[in-house]
Amino acid sequence: MILVVGATGLIGSRVVELLLKEGQQEIRVLARGGSDWEGSLLPHYRRSGIDVIVGDIRDEQTVKKALTGCNAVVNCSGLMRATSKYDIEEVNIEGVENLVHIAQDEGIQRFIHLSCLGATEYSTGRYFRSKWEGERVVRQSKFYWTIFRPSLIFGQGSMIERTTNFWLKRAPFTLVVGSGLNRFQPISADVVAECIVQSIFNRECVGQTYDLVGPDAFDLSSVLGLVSADHGKEFRCLKIPSVIGIKIAEIFGKLNPKSPIDGQTMSMLTTEMLGDSALMLKTFNVKMIPFQSSLKAIGSAG
Repeated sequence: MILVVGATGLIGSRVVELLLKEGQQEIRVLARGGSDWEGSLLPHYRRSGIDVIVGDIRDEQTVKKALTGCNAVVNCSGLMRATSKYDIEEVNIEGVENLVHIAQDEGIQRFIHLSCLGATEYSTGRYFRSKWEGERVVRQSKFYWTIFRPSLIFGQGSMIERTTNFWLKRAPFTLVVGSGLNRFQPISADVVAECIVQSIFNRECVGQTYDLVGPDAFDLSSVLGLVSADHGKEFRCLKIPSVIGIKIAEIFGKLNPKSPIDGQTMSMLTTEMLGDSALMLKTFNVKMIPFQSSLKAIGSAG
C-alpha cells in the first residue's frame, strides 16, 4: 500500500493519477477536508477504488490510521501561506515530524519527500525555512528516503499560473518585487510527478536528493513577460523594493485570503532557484517540457 500525503495538491494529485494509470491497485491518500471537496478530487479517488482518509497531518491518530498497512509514503504536503486553521511551520515542520516519527514506529521503510529549490539553512522566508527544516527531519530518519527539490513549477493550478493570471486580469501592470533578475529553471508539474513515481521502487534513488529543473533558465521579468505576450498584452511592470513589496503583499493576502498574492508568494518569487539536472536526467526517463511550450495551457487556465 502506498500512502500519498497532500494528494489533492498540484503534485500530489498528479502522483495519484500516474499511480492509477500504471495499475497500482493499493493506494491510500491523506488529505485535508474543507476546500479539498470543492474540486471533487476526493470523491473521484473513492470512485477509483482509492482508500481516502480526511484529516490533519499533525494529528497522531489520523496519521497512524493512514499509515497502517502501508509500505511506502509519498509526502507531497506543504503550506505556503498561513490560514485560520493551519500555520506554515505547523504543517511543513511539525506535520512532517509527526508523519516521520509515526511511520518509523509502524516499520515503514520507503519515504519520498517533496521539498523545493531555494530552501536552505540560511533562508529567511518562513516557507523556505520550514521546507528546509522538513528536509532535515527526513534526512535524519531511518527510512530509505528520497528528497525532491523542484525549481519554479509550472502547469495548470501552479502558483505562477495563478499569480500571473491574477495580475493580467485585474491590473494594467504586473507587480515585480525586487529587481526581477533572480532566475528560475521552470519545470512542469507533470515531470515532477513522473520523477516521484519512478523513484518509488528504484533502489538507485535511496538516500538521494534530486534537483528537478527545466532545460532553460529565465529571470522573473522574462517569465512574466512571456506570459503577458502569450495573453496578447504588453508587459508592463511596477518594480518595488523587496522588503516593501513583501510587506505590502502580506497585508494584501490578509485582506483578500482567496487571492494568490501574499508575502510568502512574493518572497518565493524573489529567490534564485537554479539547480543541476545531471542526476535527474541520468536517473529518470522523462521528456522535458520547455516553459515556452506550456504557455498556451497556462494562459487558458483559470
